[in-house]
Amino acid sequence: MIRILHLADLHLGYEPSLPSPWDQRVARERDGLLSRAVDLALKQKVHMVVIAGDLFDHHRPAPGLVESVIRELRRLEKEGIRVITVPGNHDEITYHDSVYRQGSWPGFLVTNPHPQVVTCWEIEGQRCRIVSMAYVEGATRINGLLDSFPAAEPGCLNLAVFHGSLDWEGGDRSLPLSGEALARAGYHYVALGHIHRGGERRWPGGMALYAGMVAGKNFSDPGVGYWTLVCLGEGGPRVERIPEKVSGWQAEDIDLSAFSRPEEVEEAIGHKASSSGGLLQVRLTGSPPFFLSQEQIQRWEARWSREDAYLEIKDETRGWRWDFLEEWGKEPNIKGIFLRRLQERLEQARDAEEREIIELALRKGVAALKEVEGKCRPSGGGI
Repeated sequence: MIRILHLADLHLGYEPSLPSPWDQRVARERDGLLSRAVDLALKQKVHMVVIAGDLFDHHRPAPGLVESVIRELRRLEKEGIRVITVPGNHDEITYHDSVYRQGSWPGFLVTNPHPQVVTCWEIEGQRCRIVSMAYVEGATRINGLLDSFPAAEPGCLNLAVFHGSLDWEGGDRSLPLSGEALARAGYHYVALGHIHRGGERRWPGGMALYAGMVAGKNFSDPGVGYWTLVCLGEGGPRVERIPEKVSGWQAEDIDLSAFSRPEEVEEAIGHKASSSGGLLQVRLTGSPPFFLSQEQIQRWEARWSREDAYLEIKDETRGWRWDFLEEWGKEPNIKGIFLRRLQERLEQARDAEEREIIELALRKGVAALKEVEGKCRPSGGGI
């Protein structure tokens, strides 16, 4: 039984778009991921660590970060654990100043621009044959799915490592791979990187698997929160996912259509924020029967953010409930006139695209009028 820790898309050196001190805190946590991965590899007594691309978030990361990464990989070498690294599209080897072109790299570094057998290792009396490649601009084929791979060799363990998109052409640097061709090649295990959410494809006797990004980068790219350990032997690959404690990028929706007052929304947000232990984004959706200002949202964010939890509120509401707008439209002022005219335009809208534009104009117009109304009120007048 050969035990492999499959890493991909750690994106070390990534700078999260968060206010201080959360930006530094999350960045430090993410940059410590490899150290935790090495600790896990030693604890689990793995035979091989596979890094399937985007170890770094940039092809030229900070020197201090590079030194710490090399130090961690040397720990694996010292314990006799094999290491293979494939450059990704973020830390691409094409560039002349790529981190992978600056001296020796621990373990085996893949540099060839086309699929080929890169190395063969003897592990636990089992011959392990590895096929891989690194995307190199100007040399790697980019027209259509890559569908030519060396066939598996009978009598040995056949592995492949790629940083690419399986059955999807996402642009030249995505390295599109044919899943059918990989299955036809007969590999026992294909370690993939590039797709952060994970995923797998199986065939008789083998499989291709995305390890996924352990720690997320933002609310739309939250990471998977686990390490991928693969055991290869008789009966095919067996995958174990080991949870890792990281700052979770949690997103929750609140439909404001069901509320009658802003105070009720504040209470609902507070309930979600108090039960969150990390990074929380609350998305406000639906059509509320009340006006919600950006200042009000900012006050809620300030109230419910604390040292051990970050709150971001995103207003994705689409206008207001019709009964609410109709009441506003009866007012004998500029706001009422504006609403009545826009409502007439909505009723005459020719298609969904035009309706969406008018709804956006209505929303922004009312928000602007409410802002002016708020400024005028202290002097005793409305608009």
